[in-house]
Amino acid sequence: MNLNSIPAFQDNYIWVLSNDEGRCLIVDPGDAAPVLKAIAENQWQPEAILLTHHHQDHVGGVKELVQNFPKLVVYGPAETQDKGVTHIVEDGDSALILGHEFSIFATPGHTLGHICYFSHPYLFCGDTLFSGGCGRLFEGTASQMYQSLKTISELPDDTLICCAHEYTLANMKFALSILPH
Repeated sequence: MNLNSIPAFQDNYIWVLSNDEGRCLIVDPGDAAPVLKAIAENQWQPEAILLTHHHQDHVGGVKELVQNFPKLVVYGPAETQDKGVTHIVEDGDSALILGHEFSIFATPGHTLGHICYFSHPYLFCGDTLFSGGCGRLFEGTASQMYQSLKTISELPDDTLICCAHEYTLANMKFALSILPH
């Protein structure tokens, strides 16, 4: 499998996982335009979309992508049911996509229905975990986020964290302001 990141907006990552035949899945497409451009440039054949939560910067491109590729299967938690989802998934479910099994587990905190998708070594964690930080608590509690981060920490050490935003510099500046040494 080939992992590709597509920058969107100011700091989003839209992830595309493709196989050698050019079939692909798309994760959290907040904007269709850069995804459609990458699809054309790489001659990918999209088969599925994975949504981690309901925020617009993660789901905003779904409708246009499905219009361009009507056979796309769209997976997402119940909170995304009005965002174009065709298959609602929840904690403990799995999905076979591109010949790979994706485990789905709940990671509430950022939103109450937030989920992650894991197929070794790839973890698509949306807004749960970032380099040097975690997602803002919009709907969930600190306790929920802590439990979600504990769940992620139990994944294999070689897990590749595919977060949905580039916040590294801001997170490191914050950490240094709290713990300067």
